[in-house]
Amino acid sequence: MAIIQEGTVLAGIRGRIGNVVIYTWKNKVCARSLPAKPRKKRPRTVPQQAQANKMKVLSPFLNAVKPFLRTGFKQIAAGRNITANNAAKSANLLTGIKGEFPNQEISWDTILVADGPLQKPENVTVQVAENAFHFTWNKDKTAESNPNDRAIILLYSKTYRRPHINYSGARRDELKDTFYLDPFYLKKNTYEVFIAFKDVMSDEVSKSVYCGRFIT
Repeated sequence: MAIIQEGTVLAGIRGRIGNVVIYTWKNKVCARSLPAKPRKKRPRTVPQQAQANKMKVLSPFLNAVKPFLRTGFKQIAAGRNITANNAAKSANLLTGIKGEFPNQEISWDTILVADGPLQKPENVTVQVAENAFHFTWNKDKTAESNPNDRAIILLYSKTYRRPHINYSGARRDELKDTFYLDPFYLKKNTYEVFIAFKDVMSDEVSKSVYCGRFIT
């Protein structure tokens, strides 16, 4: 709002001139501009719609496992000054979705819940028995990894949309680990299962390995 001085050309005018409205307020002549008309949004292109839909598909899962991502993407997030959740979304927009828009879905084989430079677990097998998930993996043939790296394990319950996490599992050189679950959670459930390694001193991690879907 602007106040018009008496004696000026506009002081005796009331009403609208172009996009300016002149009016009286508290015995003063005032002027204000009309709000600009909102621009019509352009229709989004198919690639733009596909990218937005990728985020829509990814977000429920990544938001549910956010506590694990704080470990799995900790260093990448710190290096880019973003949250671990955003770092995970950025990586998985490239690797974690399959299918053509609008029929896009999570690619469980390639989605990442941890990403880093350590040697990842090789030839992981998982068996479910006695209220537990039993993991085994092969010895690192490169001999370049730290045998004291710890397994970090994520069991994602699709039934309840909740994570079960072990941040400090067995050592790399033990070649096996067991994740025990309460029988209540194990029965009539579907799990997406992941494992990675973490250096407990540096917090560096490996890329995660998808171990498969288990229906209990």
